Parts: sequence; structure tokens; C-alpha cells
Amino acid sequence: MAEAESETAATDSNTMSTNREQFDSFFEHFMAELSRRLIDLRAAATSHPRPPATDLQKLVERVVAHYENYYMTKSLCSQRDVTLMFSPTWTSSTENLFMWAGGWRPSTAFHLLYSKSSIQLEAQQDEILKGLHTADLSNLSAVQLQAVYDLHRSTINTERAISEKLAVVQKEVAAKEMVVVAGTAGEGMEGEIQKKRDCKDQLRIDTIKGIVGKLEFFQAVHFLIAAAELHLAVHEYGKAKDDATVATEEQAAVPAD
Repeated sequence: MAEAESETAATDSNTMSTNREQFDSFFEHFMAELSRRLIDLRAAATSHPRPPATDLQKLVERVVAHYENYYMTKSLCSQRDVTLMFSPTWTSSTENLFMWAGGWRPSTAFHLLYSKSSIQLEAQQDEILKGLHTADLSNLSAVQLQAVYDLHRSTINTERAISEKLAVVQKEVAAKEMVVVAGTAGEGMEGEIQKKRDCKDQLRIDTIKGIVGKLEFFQAVHFLIAAAELHLAVHEYGKAKDDATVATEEQAAVPAD
């Protein structure tokens, strides 16, 4: 009996390790591809003359599809192991500081849009005052701003509802069902956690698609550039910081001669 339980525990551990390694590999591929997509986005943003609208549309759709594939894969992995996405090994400690429900907070995308729009508006102030037309995020129309604001408000409401559900789940850690499975050495714990699992990644991809849908294709290119640059920069900075910390700790552990 003990041997059988030991074998089951070993199998579960190996499966968890395999799932984690597979997603680690997938995440690295996702980030590498995002870097390549960023090159394409920058090329489109600086091209003279500007690429045709159809080309910009295809580029935007490819980048959005890349994000969508990431969240679909993440969702499938979480179905196999619900705890996997809440203890990621593929992100740095710096990235984890910004985590909300296993990922970035969807409303962050709106703050990114507002910030990038403000930066571009300041950079092209002279051209705008001269009456020259700009097609990037400095030229958001009143209709677009209202649509973005409405989406932002709706997203915040959804975030709040999810946060409230998370608070309930945290309180339920000592609920009757959890106490029962705890009394049986944790058997059935995964099932109870799965029942309380809620999908937050759908809101993240819906937010990206929602914002992009409110923008002209050339504006969407600039928004996606800002999103990719921020994502990659935080990841690379966090990795470098963690590597430096590990190197320092290893050096400190080496016995002095």
C-alpha cells in the first residue's frame, strides 16, 4: 500500500515537473516570437511611405493571434494543473511583483495606451499645432477616447468582480469541503481547487482585442509596440536581476581558502 502511494506521488511529481518544463519551453518560444513580431511592428511604424492598410491589418491580427495562442495554451495547461500558473518558474521575481490572478492586470493595458498617447502627443506637439495630421496614438479622436473609456470602465468592473471571487476563494480555504479533504491527507484537494478555478486570461485577451478594435490599424501598431516593449523589457530586466542574485549567493556560498 505504502509502495503504491509512493509510486503515485512520484508519478504526480513527474507529471507536474513535465508540465512545468513544457510551459517553460513554450513561454521562451512565445517571448522569442514576440521579439520577432516587435521588429515587424517597428518596421511598419517607421516605413515611408506607410504600408497599405491591408498589410497593417494582417500584421496587427498576427500579433493579436500570438497573444491569443499564448492565453489559450496557458488555459489548457492550467486545466491539467491548476496550481501551475500561480507558481510560475518562467517569470522573474520582478515580473511576479506585478502579477494579478496569475498574470498582468487587464486595466494595465489602458494605462499603457494613455501613457503612450501622451508621450507621442508631446513629441509631435509642433506638428499638431501647425495643423499637420498625425496617425499614431497622438491623434486619438473624441469618439475613440470615449469608446476606450467605456471599455476601461467595463474592464475595471470585471476585474473588481474577479477580485471579489478570489477573496471568497481565499476565505474558503478552511471551508467544510477543504477541511474534509485535509483530514484525508489531502486526497481530492486538486478537485476542490479546480471547482474554484476561474478564468482570468479570457479577460486579458478580450482587453487586448477590445483596445485594438477601437484603434485604426496604424494606431494599433503603435499600441502593440508599446505593449511588446514593456513586456520584453520587464522580463529581460527581471531575468538579469535574478541571475545576478543567484550568482552573488553562489559566490557567497563558496568556502574561503
